[in-house]
Amino acid sequence: MTFSTRSTDELLDTAVELIAESGLDRLTLTMVAERAGVSRATAYRELGDKKALISAIGRHEIGRMVAAAYGTLDLLAPVADIARSATLFTLGYLRAHAAFGYLRDHEPAWLLTIAIRNDQSEQNLVETVAAFAEPLVAVRGDAALALPPRQAAEVIVRTVLSHVLLPDSSLSDEQVAETAARAITQR
Repeated sequence: MTFSTRSTDELLDTAVELIAESGLDRLTLTMVAERAGVSRATAYRELGDKKALISAIGRHEIGRMVAAAYGTLDLLAPVADIARSATLFTLGYLRAHAAFGYLRDHEPAWLLTIAIRNDQSEQNLVETVAAFAEPLVAVRGDAALALPPRQAAEVIVRTVLSHVLLPDSSLSDEQVAETAARAITQR
């Protein structure tokens, strides 16, 4: 496990800003270093190559989203309510995330690659977020789950991703959240 330093966090924040402006295709470590006001050597030492940078950005942004979710959701609520709230929170969070929005609108192949790629050494986006979300649905050991907690979390993650990647839907966010909650709970 790598430990984040202040300079690493600043570099990652800068990289996210650059992605929001011009995407991942054009992103380089040199651009990140210049914008952050550090040497290119520092950027390479802290982040490695572009592949490592993208992986670090993903972990960093998922961590931020999960921290925000844990600070917002009522973890003592019934599991169906947690599923609804988590779905609504994540839909809103991702829609407001400028870098995610840029990638969705201009470079969707990156999001699909990150969401489904598995290099054996790392989990893909769906697996990673489901691992973080699992405790949300399992927090109370609620017998209302129709699936094991990890699978229930994966259903929520896949539901959210499908609705933020393909934003044109006849379903409201509330309907999406209700559907996700019904999909993971006993009827």
